[in-house]
Amino acid sequence: MKVRRVLGVALLASGLMAGTVTAVQADSTLLPAATNSTAYQAALAQYKIDMMKYRVEVIKIAIANRIAMDKYNTDWQIAVAKYYADWKVAIEQYQTLRAIYEAKIAPAVAARKAAIMKADADFLAAVGVAGATSAQLESAVKAHHQAMEAAMDAFKSAVATLGDEPVKPIKPVELTKPPVPVKGVAPVKPIAPGKPAKTEKPEKTPKPEKTPKP
Repeated sequence: MKVRRVLGVALLASGLMAGTVTAVQADSTLLPAATNSTAYQAALAQYKIDMMKYRVEVIKIAIANRIAMDKYNTDWQIAVAKYYADWKVAIEQYQTLRAIYEAKIAPAVAARKAAIMKADADFLAAVGVAGATSAQLESAVKAHHQAMEAAMDAFKSAVATLGDEPVKPIKPVELTKPPVPVKGVAPVKPIAPGKPAKTEKPEKTPKPEKTPKP
């Protein structure tokens, strides 16, 4: 009887130990983490390097842009000051030359006007005669046309002796803004690989049934 009891206790103890060991082995098995992937870690490390380079490049671009805009603003102010100074001088010179030219051309303009007015008056007088014939009217039209051409020819000849007419100065071309530096492209963070599927724990060894006492 005692032997059976001892045997039963031994079997029970061995069963419990086997189950415990199996459970400990199952619990102590480490699942490989996704972030421990060698390829992913290498990609992540490179991403951090690229991101730092990108941030440096962004600052460098901002600095270059500020320098370019500062230079543009300085050049622009100088150019505008010179632009208006040169333009003022050019306009004043043009106005002076224009006044001299108009003074010279004034007699020719007056002569042309007088010739045109006389041609108009002669024409109106000719066609205003009562009972004027078609031939007389035709002669009046021809005479008016010839008088107008003569007035214009005389004016052109007088103008030709004065030399070239003063030309109004052209405004200088405005400055063009410098191009804005192109921003760099941010690197793309690598995607972590999916986590491996969990391994099912082995079933525990069932406890042996207790031996009934005799």
